[in-house]
Amino acid sequence: MIKTLLPLSSLFLSFIFLCLANGLQNTLIGVRATLENFPDWVVGFMMSIYFVGFLAGAIITPYIINRVGQIRTFAAFASLFSSTSLLHILMVDPFGWIIFRFLHGFSMATLIVVIESWLNASSNGKNRGKVLSVYMIINFLCLSLSQLFMLFSDPMQFTLFALVSVLASLSLMPLLLSRMQQPSIEIMEHISLHSLIRISPLATFGTFITGVCSGAFWGMSAVYFTKIGMIPANIAWFISLSFLGGLLFQWPIGYLSDYFNRRVAIVLCSLVSAISTLLILFFAEFEPQERIHYLLPLGILFGGFYYPLYSLAISLANDFLKPEQFIKASSKLLFLHAIGAIIGPMLAASCMMIMGDSGLFVLLTFLFTSLLAFAALRIASGRAIPEETTGSFVQMPRTITSSVLLEQTH
Repeated sequence: MIKTLLPLSSLFLSFIFLCLANGLQNTLIGVRATLENFPDWVVGFMMSIYFVGFLAGAIITPYIINRVGQIRTFAAFASLFSSTSLLHILMVDPFGWIIFRFLHGFSMATLIVVIESWLNASSNGKNRGKVLSVYMIINFLCLSLSQLFMLFSDPMQFTLFALVSVLASLSLMPLLLSRMQQPSIEIMEHISLHSLIRISPLATFGTFITGVCSGAFWGMSAVYFTKIGMIPANIAWFISLSFLGGLLFQWPIGYLSDYFNRRVAIVLCSLVSAISTLLILFFAEFEPQERIHYLLPLGILFGGFYYPLYSLAISLANDFLKPEQFIKASSKLLFLHAIGAIIGPMLAASCMMIMGDSGLFVLLTFLFTSLLAFAALRIASGRAIPEETTGSFVQMPRTITSSVLLEQTH
């Protein structure tokens, strides 16, 4: 496996800097906007406009890559990300911040498509699950570590915004100074969303459903736990432990999916995720001093099997695609995931209004069960993975016939 990952070390290092910058930026913006007394609706709109920019980036990025290549695309939009961070502090204004958040979302979508395209072009059916697991582990780890930067300085000062800019700028160095040869994009075959659904119904459905789950959980979980009486520290612990679960389980689940049917892996992860949400609802009814001993371990179980679902859906989609379809397919899957992330908070809020506070985890249980049922149906009736996707790994650097993968989010 070291032979597989070592040629990608420069790409992973660039991704580390980028994730640290993005994780810090997202927290910093929310905190600073609150301290500046921006109206709640403005803060909410700022968070939504990020995903609008993300969607725009997912749609437009393939055309940019096709025109100038992946390295130049990465350099341009890492620079834009770095600049927008500084603009937040140079122009402390709600309208300006809404524009900057759109640009931030657009930049992140572009950078993610570039990175994932490279990973996909450098992997195959036998190692793609492991490569994407490392990718997701880095994402979770950096998202957690980036929060520690908030301890370094007052959010009302310039320092943290400058740090975001520095980290985004540093993400350029490993990739631009590397001797890796970027994947060739001489051929980029168009693939419609309808065709992608027909090629891999489970992958497209799974990508959308994980987007809805992410939006619902991240948008409303703190509200739910606060309403049932959990103190902020315990809420933070639950979310942190869910990341820990993702870190612990991403690799073994990705590893197993490379050697067994990925659809079976999706069934397993959906089943355990649905059970964990039901258990959270069950133990939430206990006394506060007692339930925390059950809810915190459930955070590990929930995150450990929920977070890998996204990378499993990506891997499954690319198992069925031709190399020249990767970039276009990536933008379509990224689009579906972002649409789901926008719908998730609104759907969860509606369920909580109709069913009470438990509506959030009732919704999540329903979504995981739906994914489980559809995956089981595809096991029974879906076509086999093409034999050509399971060839041996091609070492870098050398010319690769094309590129891409897809998202992340959050």
